[in-house]
Amino acid sequence: MAQILTIKSGRAQQLTFSDGQTLETAIRKTPVVRVEIDETGIIGNEVSLKAHHGGVDKALFFMAEQSIAALNALSGQAVDYRETAVYGENFVVSEWDESHICVGDRYRIGSCLVEISQPRRPCSRLSKNSGWSEMQKTVFQHGLTGWYARVVEGGEIHSGDTLELQSRPYPQWTIKRLNALLSGECNAFVIGKALACELLAAAFKRALEGKLQGGSGMVAG
Repeated sequence: MAQILTIKSGRAQQLTFSDGQTLETAIRKTPVVRVEIDETGIIGNEVSLKAHHGGVDKALFFMAEQSIAALNALSGQAVDYRETAVYGENFVVSEWDESHICVGDRYRIGSCLVEISQPRRPCSRLSKNSGWSEMQKTVFQHGLTGWYARVVEGGEIHSGDTLELQSRPYPQWTIKRLNALLSGECNAFVIGKALACELLAAAFKRALEGKLQGGSGMVAG
């Protein structure tokens, strides 16, 4: 059964990246052993780029240990998921990745109940924070995005807690499949089916609608 391998939380700070640009960002979250959760996410955790992160549909952000390992292989880096976040993740999970998680899934984690809302859409700050200019593009093209969740019931989550699946109303809409709709060739029929998924977050639906209008699916910010 999948477990929470590490938990990370942090506040926004001014960072100067290797390209010389200084930005306010909360991407470098640091490990903690437990967190308290309410409907907005981890209490005390911040987001700075609110156009793309935060809000009830993006309250919690999960990455898979397997996906971080895959990104290391693709980038030649050696990111350690146990250390300060490179991808802005709140949680790193074992065993499961984007091919196992579906939009609408509800999981009991610790005393919390969460509902998967959408894939993460990678922004350019992933490239800046990793120090690799191709990181945003690689995450997007390979679908190694992680996923967001809503908080249905708040409570506490501890490192080592298991993810216990409570319900799966949309087994056809894995995070991997939804990512492929954005990064692959435009398939209007399948995108239309995805847009009808009631539990897919509105922000991701707008991205799919943009794809139908000829957009690339990439995040500019």
